[in-house]
Amino acid sequence: MLNKTTNERTYRGFKVNSGNSKEHACFTKTLDQIVDTIEYMLSRHSKVISVRIDIQSAKHTKTPLTSMDITRIIESTVRTLDAKASKGKNDPDIHYVWTSEKTTPDDTPHFHLNFFANANAIQNGYAFKDAISIAVKRRLQTTYDGLVNFSDSNGTKGKLIERNSPDVYAQIDAVVYAASYLAKVRSKEFNPKWSRVSSCTRITR
Repeated sequence: MLNKTTNERTYRGFKVNSGNSKEHACFTKTLDQIVDTIEYMLSRHSKVISVRIDIQSAKHTKTPLTSMDITRIIESTVRTLDAKASKGKNDPDIHYVWTSEKTTPDDTPHFHLNFFANANAIQNGYAFKDAISIAVKRRLQTTYDGLVNFSDSNGTKGKLIERNSPDVYAQIDAVVYAASYLAKVRSKEFNPKWSRVSSCTRITR
């Protein structure tokens, strides 16, 4: 079954990054994962932080990262942040959506990850960048610092959604728009045919 796409400026009532002239198609599967995760997190926490992290192609290492490597890096990151928050009273409850892209057929893959966490436990999104940087270096056995990027779309510390704020809808709208960058079709056409459009944490309701 072909993955469905949309060129509309909104999806499920929220703005998406489909371009000024709707020239950038987005995968609806990824958009659903983003919106479903936000709704789930807000049903559990009064404050939710959203953080986008980009992991670039491993040009400074002997071997590029694979999707399996990213899975292990995410697991390591979650363990690190859970351990740091263990002395507090709030569970980070980290969830995520991530995707792989290739700029050209011969290029090594790069990755975009969007994390969602209980903002009562994690207030600064740079905690994700720091933990991921350590995990990436360990995985690739490198000391190079330029592989992990804290996206400009995060603002200074990450995007915050406050469930009880009168601006909650606008906050969700801003998070969906920023995270919808992961849903873009462009740069995924060179991924292996068997690969997933995107992956996310399983939500239990």
